[in-house]
Amino acid sequence: MIPEEFGRVAALTAFALAFPALPLAASYLFYVLKIRPSNPDPIKSATYECGVEAEGSAWGRFNARYYLFALGFVIFDVEVIFLYPWAVVHQDLPLWALAKAALFIGILAFGLAYAWRRRALEWR
Repeated sequence: MIPEEFGRVAALTAFALAFPALPLAASYLFYVLKIRPSNPDPIKSATYECGVEAEGSAWGRFNARYYLFALGFVIFDVEVIFLYPWAVVHQDLPLWALAKAALFIGILAFGLAYAWRRRALEWR
């Protein structure tokens, strides 16, 4: 039984490696065969292609508030992922499961209230 499981893992690993490698190899092959166009352009080499002229280099400092917003989004996104299975089977769960979910939501609400009170979510 163990070799069969390792065979499955090996097959999935081969697929995981081949999935990104095949398009890259095809792109290189198309480049060599001159099928894929190669039109270098200063605009394509710019830091951003959004229409706004970039100021300075790409190695500039970022404001830490961007990371706070991103972290807050990830936390509440993970909360939804954890609560979804609970919501699907909520009728079959005992009352203590509701208390655990309420505690989980309460801890996250406390963190949000703390960040709001400390004005961590405002641009100054």
